[in-house]
Amino acid sequence: MPPQTRRVSVLGPAYLDRVIRCDVPLLPAEMGMVLDASVDGRIEPGEGPAVVDPIGSTLAIDPPDGWPGPWGIVRVARALTPGRPRWRHRVRAVGWRDDLGGMGPGYAAALGGVLIHALGTTQDPISEVVATNLAARAITSRPIRVEHPADWTLLLSSGPHGDKLPIGFRGCHAGVKSLNPYLDEVCELRVVASLPNRLAAEALNAPGSATRMFAPALRNMLDTDPPIAAFARRIDLLSCNRREWELLADPLALFAQIPAVAITDGPLGAKLYYKGVSGPETHHQPAFPRASPPVDTNRAGEAFGATLVSALLDGGWTTGPLGGALAASAMRRASAAAALVLDRADFGFPTPGEVDEALRVGRVAPSTPRGPSP
Repeated sequence: MPPQTRRVSVLGPAYLDRVIRCDVPLLPAEMGMVLDASVDGRIEPGEGPAVVDPIGSTLAIDPPDGWPGPWGIVRVARALTPGRPRWRHRVRAVGWRDDLGGMGPGYAAALGGVLIHALGTTQDPISEVVATNLAARAITSRPIRVEHPADWTLLLSSGPHGDKLPIGFRGCHAGVKSLNPYLDEVCELRVVASLPNRLAAEALNAPGSATRMFAPALRNMLDTDPPIAAFARRIDLLSCNRREWELLADPLALFAQIPAVAITDGPLGAKLYYKGVSGPETHHQPAFPRASPPVDTNRAGEAFGATLVSALLDGGWTTGPLGGALAASAMRRASAAAALVLDRADFGFPTPGEVDEALRVGRVAPSTPRGPSP
């Protein structure tokens, strides 16, 4: 964790990730696309494990040795490849692990902030595993206890092929009635990450923060209670991926309300749409060069977003008009951080010194993967 140089409050889910790593892409080769989706799911009896979407597209998994489950059919709430015909694909898992998950711990660790999140009661075993993992990583947290088991995610990853499919089993954070008792800390930066929109709006509208960042998940884009447009004027920086952005009903309307919008697009790089000194500006940042394929694409979004907002604030941005030179340097730094985190197979983020060195060299050099091997 980097040393805390500013007071940061992070509001976002913390949960258990049960990660399956596969040695082939998660989609049939003839589709010619990478799977990067976040969906909710439910488990049903059946022959599996297999992931099935509403149109019947099926991803069957040959489980790794020692696989503890879930078994059966994992039905997801939305189509995995919208607009494409039904497909069937089988992959072989080469390993699994349990890890700390959620955008909340990711942003808190990357920014050195205090995490506010929901957990079940102390009698819920998953909640206690999450609490233990937070403490082990020295993440300061203020848990909101609710009468619901902790959230968890079945996360499928194809490593160097770039696919990532988090399937969420939710309810814990939806059980939070209000964040008001937890919005009493004055901070320089408040990050709201993938909470239900009613809670995100409450946190972003609350006073006490100089800068407000929103890091939505795909489900936020579809949430109409309320829609993001209803509280967009309270967002200073929004960071998401291209597929999430395209799911918004009227994405262009948000540009007029949010000073800076960063949209990542995997190997195609990222774009920053921002209010410049003379009017609207756009900066395209190519993906930072790497000398080897990624180990795991998980947490790249948090590494990018956390580094971007840090670099902007370190450069003197105060949520008003943004200079082009600062926009370019912050985007390049964020791109380097995202490229570095691809070498990690476990929860963790690059240090500022590691980002500095990658920028000096101009690429991420080959390295030994960090974290547990499959």
